[in-house]
Amino acid sequence: MEKTGKRLVITAVLALFLASLLAPLAYSAPQYEETLVLITPSRSDLLEAVKAKFEAYAREKLGVNVKMEFIKAGSPECMNRIIAWNGKPEADIFFGGDLTFHRTLKEKGLLEAYEPQSEGYRTLPFEFMGVQIKDRDHMWHPKLWWGHGFVYNKQVISKLGLNVPKSWDELLDPEWRDLIVMCTPSRSSSTTINVMIVLQREGWDKGWAYWRRLAANVGTFVQRSHDVHDLVDKGEYAVGFGYHLAAIVDSTKGYPVSIYLDPRGFIVSGVSMLKGAPHPNIAKAFLDWWYTPDAQEAALSVGGIPVIPNLKIEGPPGSPAAALREALGGKDNIYEYLKTFQGEKLYDSKFAEEHYKEVAKIFDESIVAKHAELKDAWFTILDVKKVVKGNPQAEAKLNEAIAAFDKGDYATAKKLALEAKDMAGGGGGGSTMLYVAGAIVVIAAAAAVYFLARRRPGK
Repeated sequence: MEKTGKRLVITAVLALFLASLLAPLAYSAPQYEETLVLITPSRSDLLEAVKAKFEAYAREKLGVNVKMEFIKAGSPECMNRIIAWNGKPEADIFFGGDLTFHRTLKEKGLLEAYEPQSEGYRTLPFEFMGVQIKDRDHMWHPKLWWGHGFVYNKQVISKLGLNVPKSWDELLDPEWRDLIVMCTPSRSSSTTINVMIVLQREGWDKGWAYWRRLAANVGTFVQRSHDVHDLVDKGEYAVGFGYHLAAIVDSTKGYPVSIYLDPRGFIVSGVSMLKGAPHPNIAKAFLDWWYTPDAQEAALSVGGIPVIPNLKIEGPPGSPAAALREALGGKDNIYEYLKTFQGEKLYDSKFAEEHYKEVAKIFDESIVAKHAELKDAWFTILDVKKVVKGNPQAEAKLNEAIAAFDKGDYATAKKLALEAKDMAGGGGGGSTMLYVAGAIVVIAAAAAVYFLARRRPGK
């Protein structure tokens, strides 16, 4: 019995010893949840490509049957919804959107710090050509690179007898009246970026003057940037402001569209884990996976610009990857492409972050809400411009009207334009009427002299 007792004690001690050794191993092996929820503004084709690849990865490598779900909304709405959740989110990851939104969420304490455990993430620089790539606190991470500019329908432009626009300024020509479609900064991060490109290039006052004048050529404002691409694809509008991925993918689907990419319009979109995420372990596994060639190739297959530099951008003819490589001048990756713009100032995300709310408010209140009044004032100015030419006083008055318009005072702008028109005599007719009146006076005087002469005595 004594020996049996000793054996039991030894066995128990060994069991406890083994348990102490195995405990850290059991603790280090996370229990992956079977659901992963992303709140995202991303396109459906990108999401479906990512979903298929990650679910396969989780099944084969992690041994779990994960179901990915998406809450879809525009970037600003995604951010506002996360703020409203206030640390009790219904999603695990914010997938996409300008870094401005992710930084705002970080400041509000609504993101979870996590450093993705993959070689692709470790090789990424924190900054490239003045553009911040990843957060030093690992609160937010880079999703993909994105290019921005204006998309156009080549077929519609050809039918209208117009030339393909090659610069922002060309779109101010009244020949584009009602041929342009836009979303708004308050509803779309891609629109925000396009608006910011001009504000950063031209400066605050001249930049807003540009967008007010451009808005006169806008036929309608839509709810989402996706709607912009859809309407240009279908030929309902000739031009719209968008982003590279939609234009490239749509061109490979047979739509006659292309895009002008401004070098200042290349930005990094973000991906972040939300504080209080309901499925934290699988969310971390997703972030680890996102910086592998397998994940980035899923994005590349639908035209996404990979963020990791060691993945070559290439694909068969007609594929989104091939179209993207062509758009990037045949370069192997975005970093090599952007190096060709050395000396150019790339997108200033800090400026965008500081002015995001202000830009959205000004655009909504002074352009969208007053669109009809804006168009009426601007086209009145353009009509009067033809009338006052050559009349210095009227031209000066019209310049006052333009200055008022550029500041958003459309009622004053129209009033001053009409005053300029009156000063010019109503449209070129003023000078003519003066000549006619003068001629009548001369004829009348001559007639009076003639009749007086006939009435002299002796005649």
